[in-house]
Order: sequence, then structure tokens, then C-alpha cells
Amino acid sequence: MTVLWSIFGFIVVMGVVVSLHEWGHYQVARWFNIKVLTFSIGFGKTLYQKQGKETCFKIGLFPLGGFVKFVDEREGTVAEEDLPRAFNRQNVYKRFAVVVAGPIVNLLLAWFIFALMYMIGINGSKPVFNQVSEQSPLAVSIAKSTSLNNQAWSVLAVDHQPVSSWQMVHEIILSALVRQKAVVDMTIESLTSQQRIQLTDISLNALDLNAPKQNWLRTLGFEPFQPLLPVVVGEVVSDGPADKGGLRYKDTILEVAGQPVSDWLTFVNVVQSHPGELVRVSYKREGSHYRTDILLEQVPLQDGRLIGRMGVGVDVPKKIIAMYTSTVQYAPIDAFKHGYQRSVDLFGISLVMLQRMFFGDVSLENLSGPLSIAQFSGKALQTGLISFLSLLGLISLSIGLLNLLPIPVLDGGHLLYYLVEMVKGSPVSEQVMAVGQTIGFVLIVGLMFVALFNDVVRISHG
Repeated sequence: MTVLWSIFGFIVVMGVVVSLHEWGHYQVARWFNIKVLTFSIGFGKTLYQKQGKETCFKIGLFPLGGFVKFVDEREGTVAEEDLPRAFNRQNVYKRFAVVVAGPIVNLLLAWFIFALMYMIGINGSKPVFNQVSEQSPLAVSIAKSTSLNNQAWSVLAVDHQPVSSWQMVHEIILSALVRQKAVVDMTIESLTSQQRIQLTDISLNALDLNAPKQNWLRTLGFEPFQPLLPVVVGEVVSDGPADKGGLRYKDTILEVAGQPVSDWLTFVNVVQSHPGELVRVSYKREGSHYRTDILLEQVPLQDGRLIGRMGVGVDVPKKIIAMYTSTVQYAPIDAFKHGYQRSVDLFGISLVMLQRMFFGDVSLENLSGPLSIAQFSGKALQTGLISFLSLLGLISLSIGLLNLLPIPVLDGGHLLYYLVEMVKGSPVSEQVMAVGQTIGFVLIVGLMFVALFNDVVRISHG
């Protein structure tokens, strides 16, 4: 079922993003009365096609991209009556507009999607904590200002940017890391006394962009506040240890390996301390008590340790969800303002990341390919509308940025040629373009190979 969701999610995400990208080329060409012969979504064997008045619309077998084919003397004989509408006969400014339209539509789509998310409302976990790891960067900074005194604290701002969820904290830290900042500042507030404290010079040196599984928040010292939750099963992973042992939704777990578990955190600690072991589990279902033996999975951590996993999720009461969940929601005008800012921020982060990858400062392991996109798409579809829209916006933004890079084969390569033509007053020679196409093709194939390899490694290692 997970594979089917991934395939379906990939087709939906890429179908939307690619269709609108190619529509951008197609629509601007029509505005300039350039004849369009083919509008194709996907490559390979044609699954469906419909002949319009002068354009053939196609859907290909492989949804990894698409193309719009114009009447062009460089690609074959052109009828006398179509010569004024041939792409190669248009002035350089029209050709530039047609090519740049695809990426621009992707960037506009991302802006619209982020604005839509803000209008619907984005839920997140409030950035509340009551413990800080000893000797951590956060502990060092707090020691200069105050003592937590076992109070619950909320993070109000990071690097002078207001935050309302742990996700926002994580994104600002990511932005700081990408821009190679060594420290960040934070504003925190006590939930009981409303005392506000400005923490300065929180070191980011322990964080590593090349370690995608590193928990940055915990590495900084945050111990997110964990309310005491009853040990009620809210989710059972299909074919996981708990599923095989007979546990079901709404079961209340009472004991694991002979140890009573009164809250979810205790339950997790007990399970993690028995990796790969067969444990006796006592639980209650509809007033009756049961026992079962469950063989726990063993999961390796980055430091080499193994922890146990049962394959269950907690059922969080709605009252507790409301207490520790924040919702960011704006009216339409403000939503578009914040959507625009989010697009600009993510575009800037992505651009700097690509630059640092190019110069070798950041590992190519950060590249993701179609398999990862499919996996993320399937999960996003199952998680909810906001998760799906977030992924769709990110993919659209990434496709827009990628196609603006000055690499032959991509839109950005053609735009570079047109800029040179605008300056020198004549087109780039066919020989130069041919060499550029070859270099661009090799580069793109190489990047795709690396991305696919990364995908396989990620999936095979969980």
C-alpha cells in the first residue's frame, strides 16, 4: 500500500508541477503567435494524445518532465505559411520570454501554494521546553542569563524572527547554517511568570548540514516539553512487531518486560532498552486484560547504539493536542505577503545550498531524486492537505530554481545564450551550443545518478 501511495503521490505532484511549467512556455508562445506543434507531459511511450487545432497534446509514460515543441527551421522543414510563426525567427526578447515563462510559473505556483497554506492555517507543535541538556550550547547561553528553575519556557523568536512552532525554529536554524552563521540569538518566555530572556551567542558549531539524521534541536540542548500521556495505542505500523503481536488501536498498554508503564515516555524508554528482545506485553482492551509476546525490532543510532522499537504510535487526547499546538493563519492579503516571504527565503536557502554543493562545502548526499520525491509525496498525501501542499510548493520552487540555472539543456542554459545574444547582437554559434548541450547533458545525467544513488541509500537504510 505504501508503494502505491508513493507512485500515486509522485504522479500527482510531478503532474501538477510539470504541467504548469510547460503551460508557461506554451501560453507565452501563443501570446506571441508562435506555432506550437506538441505539448507533452512526461516522456517515452505515449499513453494518451489529443490533436487540437494545431497542437497535439500528449501524456507520456514516464512523468519525469515534459516539453513543448515549436515550429523551428533548425528542427526540420517548415511550410512557407508557418515561417513567420517559427520560433527561431522571433526576436531574442520574445524567445527569452517564452523560455523564462516556465520557471516563472513554477515560482508563482509556489508563492500561491504557500499563501493558500497560510489562509487554511498551518498547525505545529508549540516550541515549549522545560529541560536543557547539560554542557549544550543552549545551556552555556542560559547560564549567562538566568536559571530555568524547572519552569516551562516557550521560544518566542530566533535570530529576531518570531516563531510559533518547533518547525519554524528548525527552519531558521537551517537558514543560519546554510549561510554559515556561527551563532544565533533567541528570545524565550516563562509560561508561568511571563519573564522574558534574551539568549545570545548560541553556538551552531555542533550542527552538521551533512548529517541529515542529526537532531539539531536536541544537539543544541533543547528537550521539548513532553506532557504525560496515557499509554493508549493510536497507530499500529502494518507488519510491525506490535501488529504481529496482536495489538490494536485504542489498546491500553500496562506492562512491558515486567515493568509497569504509567505514561508514554516511560513506555518508550522501556521499549528502547530492549532492542531485538522478545518481551511480554500486558494490555487492556474494552475492559478485559490480555498478554502477548512481541519481538522488538532493533534500530541503530548514529552513535552505534541499538534501541528497541515496537511499531506503535500514541493516541494523544484532543485536549492535550489543543494545549500544545499552534496554528498560524492569516487573512488573504497577509497570507500572500507571508507566502511571498516564505518563497523568497526558501529560494535563497536553496540557491546558497546549491552554491555550497558546487564548491564542495556541502555534501552531494543532500541531493534527492525521484525515488525520494515519490516517497515524500506518498507520505504527504496520507498525512493531510497542508503536508501535501507544503511538498507541492517546495517541489515547484525547486523545479523553478533548477531550470533557471545556467546549464545547457535546462531553460537557464537557453536564457544564458539569449543574454549573450542581446549583448553581442547575434546568436551564439551552433558549434558553441552543441558543445554546451553535450556538457549540460553529461552534468545533468551525473547529478541524476548521484540523486538516485542517494535515494537508494536513504531507502535501504530506512
